Amino acid sequence: MQRMKAPWTIALLCALTTGCMRSTPALRDADTIASREHRERHLPGTVVVILRGDDAIFKGQYGAADLSGSVPVTTETVFQLGSIGKQFLAALVVALAGDGKVSLDAPVTQYLTDFPLLTPDIRVRHLLNHTSGIRELFTLPEAQEGFDNLSRTRDELVAAIRKAPVDVPPGTRWSYSNTNYTMLALIVERVTGKPYEDALTERFFRPFNLRSMRQCPSMQTTPGEARGYEWTNNANTIAAPENMEWIRGDGGLCGNAEDLARWTRLLNAGKIVTPDQFAAMTTATRLADGSEADYGFALSLVKPDDARKIAHNGAMRGFSASAAYYPDTETTVVVLVNRGDVRTEAIERAVARRIIGAPEQNRTARQLTAEERQRVSGTYDIGIRQVRVVDRDGQLWFEMPQPGPSFRLRDIGGGRFVDDADIDASGLQFAAGDPAPRMVFYMGAMHWYGKRVILRP
Repeated sequence: MQRMKAPWTIALLCALTTGCMRSTPALRDADTIASREHRERHLPGTVVVILRGDDAIFKGQYGAADLSGSVPVTTETVFQLGSIGKQFLAALVVALAGDGKVSLDAPVTQYLTDFPLLTPDIRVRHLLNHTSGIRELFTLPEAQEGFDNLSRTRDELVAAIRKAPVDVPPGTRWSYSNTNYTMLALIVERVTGKPYEDALTERFFRPFNLRSMRQCPSMQTTPGEARGYEWTNNANTIAAPENMEWIRGDGGLCGNAEDLARWTRLLNAGKIVTPDQFAAMTTATRLADGSEADYGFALSLVKPDDARKIAHNGAMRGFSASAAYYPDTETTVVVLVNRGDVRTEAIERAVARRIIGAPEQNRTARQLTAEERQRVSGTYDIGIRQVRVVDRDGQLWFEMPQPGPSFRLRDIGGGRFVDDADIDASGLQFAAGDPAPRMVFYMGAMHWYGKRVILRP
């Protein structure tokens, strides 16, 4: 494919599979938005691919895959996909269930007999929808060293997750935990007798011609792979590598934007798994108390712009990603960036609104009284972490331990707040009550459910 000078946009060029892409006001606006976001966020490289049905209607390429050699990024550049990889594994598990090799309602201990801390009431389904109660792998001190040490092995990863405790009874709370998907990958390996990435290749990648999809290496050395960066001292610097032997199932997959967009469309069009299986993947999770979480099997069902949406984000050290599908218009939007800690959902939302015709939500700031600030201030438990809403000299701030975000809040009324500096990236909705007993936190294109923590004096 011909490379062009910055911003290397090819939205108006001919694609081999779709014929000539037509220029429309919406597509020109999408290019303007993506180019602006790339520039203002100081990103190394950004790729945006949009499909309408099966056809590519926009391909935007901005910046570099490798800044050291000024190698331009393309829609065929391979990126790390982070937690977007969970949906590939979820689809594989439900497909294997259809084959009779796994039961979604079977105890996890039926497959992981050597995990002493698991209880028989934790089902495979609980792993898929993050209601197992098993603690997040990334919060375990013994696990952190393994992500940084490239010599640590898969067997050592399994030994580490065997120590993950169960914090709450299964089915009682939605709490995002990468441990769930590490265990699912291990279940797949035990029932198929092969590495989970080989099972994915045989079941999905090869039959659907997703040639770029694979388990990532710990070091990006192959031509066509983007180098990962972090924002340090107001500059893009090379990110330290992560041990991909320790990121298996919960992330760890690589691929290019074109293949990810095609996968997203195929999955939502019922081509990857059966309609009944996909319906299970996209059904909101009902908890024991009757409440629901806007999450299925590795797919978020949040509608931040009041448009039906099936999506997920991915975050790695050096990479950020979003993949979203809008069923009502059969629109796929994929955004890949080779820098960590980028709120790609904000880029995706801004582009998608223009393409699908969703209106911009009113986010005009309003001034809170001291009593209103006091009502929502406090500490909230969102499962993976405790977060705080703090009143600083009459201005509310949201604080989350790193690597999570912290930002100033903008009150937009009705108990709703957004990130004042990046309004499409994060938001909070507080329940009625004084003080507010609960809140819902929007981050990473999904909802996180927080309960107020009563601190002792």
